[in-house]
Amino acid sequence: MTRCVQPRRRLASALSIGAVTLWMAIVGPSVRASVVVPLSLVELTAAADLVALGTVEDVRTVQGPTGIERLVQVRLTSIWKGPEASVVYVRLAGGQLGRLETRVPGVPNVDEGARVVWFLAAHPRGGYSVIGLHQGALAAAGAPDGTWRVLAPSRVANARGAVSRVPRAVTDLEAEVRALAGTEGAQ
Repeated sequence: MTRCVQPRRRLASALSIGAVTLWMAIVGPSVRASVVVPLSLVELTAAADLVALGTVEDVRTVQGPTGIERLVQVRLTSIWKGPEASVVYVRLAGGQLGRLETRVPGVPNVDEGARVVWFLAAHPRGGYSVIGLHQGALAAAGAPDGTWRVLAPSRVANARGAVSRVPRAVTDLEAEVRALAGTEGAQ
């Protein structure tokens, strides 16, 4: 009886390995993993060409040279660092164009009317791109006391799970970014 069971186990093992190998050959190339290293407020501010509070006015999906992307029109209400502008365009990877949809993990999703604090870098094809994926687009939410708050980045580098990453008033974040950028007196 032992002789009968071992060949069955070997066959089951071989079939399992074969199934996993076949699955990896079919699905494996599309399976990816990534790690996003948390950026501190100092790092985000230093890397940004533009830091501003703005409202999303329009989100358009277009075919870019390397895939589908969303072109987000943002009306700026307060510029904390960078050139003066009333409207900017932000390029976000992914989106749906007809029947084709591309999802890019970590890229922020924004809707028309959303208030967002943006940490942006100039994009080579015009407009801007977000720094640090979702870390550079902080959605603002209205608090019961009438203030706007964001879940701000940690104040220190390499702070995974840092307790300093708590909801903060947008006005407090603005003051800190202006101090880091050297634009305290600007409006």
